[in-house]
Amino acid sequence: MQMAIDLHVHSNASSDGEFSARELVEMALVAGLETISITDHDSVENVEAGMMWGQRYKLEVIPGCELFSQYKGKFLHILGYYIDPLHPGIQGLCAKAAEDSLSRIDRQIAVLREGGFYLEKEKVLAQCSHNAPLYSNYAEAIFEDERNKDNPIIKKYRQMEMGLIEFCRDYMCMGKKYYIPQYIPSSEQVLSVIQESGGVAVLAHPAVNLKKGDTAILGELVEMGLVGLEVFTSHHTEEDENFYLDYCQKQGLIYTCGSDYHGFFKPNVSLGDVKNNTYEVVEALKAAWKAQTAEKEKAAPGAVPGSVPAAASDAASTPGSDTRPEE
Repeated sequence: MQMAIDLHVHSNASSDGEFSARELVEMALVAGLETISITDHDSVENVEAGMMWGQRYKLEVIPGCELFSQYKGKFLHILGYYIDPLHPGIQGLCAKAAEDSLSRIDRQIAVLREGGFYLEKEKVLAQCSHNAPLYSNYAEAIFEDERNKDNPIIKKYRQMEMGLIEFCRDYMCMGKKYYIPQYIPSSEQVLSVIQESGGVAVLAHPAVNLKKGDTAILGELVEMGLVGLEVFTSHHTEEDENFYLDYCQKQGLIYTCGSDYHGFFKPNVSLGDVKNNTYEVVEALKAAWKAQTAEKEKAAPGAVPGSVPAAASDAASTPGSDTRPEE
């Protein structure tokens, strides 16, 4: 039987994620998965816990993250795999993003209220468990407020399968009507930090934020260190999958697969429910990671750039290793 994987999973370290690292590992086993990667939004808080529980339950957990970035006016999500979650570059970037998010809560609520939406700060904070809120937490607070039930905009999006997400994309993301300036690092900076931390970078769900004509942007990201595209994802149509798979094959890039599982925020997305999620994808990522590490060590003999914690390295190569970080 082929080993099934899911390389894009969110825990409650993401403000819109539902489950703890332990719960995700247990759910992955029930779903028959062999490998997952917990890739939280601008957070590595649950990476070590995920690896620990993976080792305890004999499930391979690849240390990962999903970092927001911007490049040439595009809002891009970049996945990092085999990262060192304790690397100061990763830690600093995540801390700065959280600090900025918390600092603009009142301004974001004011802009949305001026737009005619009812929402309360307490509800926003409850949605994100008092962590740094994302667009989705504001949208959830709006959708759940009964005072908005007759708002034609909310009525429209409530009828959509992924209405919350579509509302965020149409009204709150970079350049949209209710967007307010915020800290979003450049894609170049994010790619550099992922590499410095010892990881390899993959562009998440490219069809969400790029047009098929944006191949020049993809090429520039590859020059900066991008090694692959998330081709198979809950966000892509079959046409998207075919286009980006063909691009990867022609450009010699790795294609990956991930459900982008969140729990309640995306109720129609199930853990592990993604096409072509075979272990060959992990093997390709692992090979790119090892090649990149070897190249850096060759360039700087004796240095171990962004070395992944021992437990992560062991878990990546040997699922179920007994070595684990302290609880």
